[in-house]
Amino acid sequence: MLTALVAVLAAQPDSSAVPDSTSGAGLRIVADGPVRVAARLRARRSSRPLTVGDRFGVEVTVSRPRNVRVSPPFLEQPGDFVVTGQKAKTRYQGDTVVEVHELTLAAFAVGTVKVPPFLAAYPDVGGTVAAASESLELTVASVLPDRMKDINDLKPQVEYPNLLPVWILGGLICAGVGAWLGRRYWQRWRRKRAEPVPLPEPWDEALAALGALPVLDLIGSGQVKRYYYAVSEILKRYLTRRYGFAALDQTTTEIGREMKARRIPERDRFVEFFRRADMVKYAKLVPPLAEMEGAVEQARELVRLTTPAPAPAPGTAA
Repeated sequence: MLTALVAVLAAQPDSSAVPDSTSGAGLRIVADGPVRVAARLRARRSSRPLTVGDRFGVEVTVSRPRNVRVSPPFLEQPGDFVVTGQKAKTRYQGDTVVEVHELTLAAFAVGTVKVPPFLAAYPDVGGTVAAASESLELTVASVLPDRMKDINDLKPQVEYPNLLPVWILGGLICAGVGAWLGRRYWQRWRRKRAEPVPLPEPWDEALAALGALPVLDLIGSGQVKRYYYAVSEILKRYLTRRYGFAALDQTTTEIGREMKARRIPERDRFVEFFRRADMVKYAKLVPPLAEMEGAVEQARELVRLTTPAPAPAPGTAA
């Protein structure tokens, strides 16, 4: 799906005590920059517990100077969360612009879960950096009835001889043997340490990721937005690795502008695909079934069309 995503406010300690960190995609997170991101859970209207798939609200506030351009807040690694809606409003406080983004999310995990930090990217000396919010904690209940948690009755306790001393002795012996074997293996590994396995080529990685998507399961269970999000994120990671610009951290308009500046082929088709995914995620568009099933094949075709031709074999005439 798309990259206009969501954020969570990291506590802003003294800049002399908190070093900058790096996000999963290599985007440097600045703790003491000019941009601040704060996130909080909005109060729910219903008093019943939040369950899997229920919508809940998050308010993300981005404060920035007027002369600094900032991307909409986004979740770099959504995990078990999907953004289903977003709207924003802006107000001005002197030279500071305050953008309040009201996002609607759905959770797909049970128990006490954390919404990852929201990031807001902006240009800085040396490249693009981001400000981050804290993660948000909430509790998600299961939709299964309580009576389904324990299907069988508990059986009576069975008496056994006290084998604890035997188990302790056996554990100590196993620990000693394991330590000896581990030391042998570690010494051998140090002598024969191999170089790290290189990443696959961007096009091979993208095609493998598209092939691993459970397309029919996602469409059949009504998770259309999650499906389009996954496909578009694979394409953005492909563009990031293939052409060396931060497509994962850019809006559709910014991606199109970057591709035009770099004269990347198939720019119009990439941009049209991302815009269509935006409509599904933010405008509640539900495409026809044939179009949904064909989205992953359309993404494969874009990857193949921008895959470089294989180098000629040695000795082959040009």
